[in-house]
Amino acid sequence: MHFRVRILAVATTAVATAVLLAGCSSTPAEELKDWWSSGGEGRVKALSDTSSRVNEVSMRPMDTWGPACQELLTEVAKTNKFDTLPSKNAQDLWKEALTAFEHGGNECVAGAGKKDEAQASEGIREVQKGIGRLAAAVSVIRSDLAAK
Repeated sequence: MHFRVRILAVATTAVATAVLLAGCSSTPAEELKDWWSSGGEGRVKALSDTSSRVNEVSMRPMDTWGPACQELLTEVAKTNKFDTLPSKNAQDLWKEALTAFEHGGNECVAGAGKKDEAQASEGIREVQKGIGRLAAAVSVIRSDLAAK
C-alpha cells in the first residue's frame, strides 16, 4: 500500500509539472512575434537587401556579379544559424527562398569566377526566384503577426 502512494505521488507531480510547463509556453503568435523582434526582421531585411543587390548588378558587367552573390551567401549562412522561423504557414516559402538564394548564389559565384556567363546568369535567375519566395514568406509572416 505504501508503494502505491509513492507511485501516485510521483504521477501527480509529473502531471502537475507538465501542466505548469504547458501553461507557461508561448503561443505560436507570441513565438513568431519574439522571433521577428529578436532578429528575424533583421534577417529578412539583410536577405532582401543583398538579393536585391544581386538582381541589380545583373544589369552590370559580370565582374560585379561574384561579389554581390558572395554577400548573399554570407547572409544566407547567418540566417541558417539564426533561430528557426516559428511560422508553420511561412516555413516552406522561407526554406524555398533560402535554398534558391544558396543554390543561385553558389552558381553565380562559380560562374563569375570562371567567367562563365551562362552559369552565372543561371545562378542569378535562381536568386530572382528566391526573391519572389522571400516576398511571399514575408507576406505570410506579416499576416501571421497581424492575426491575434
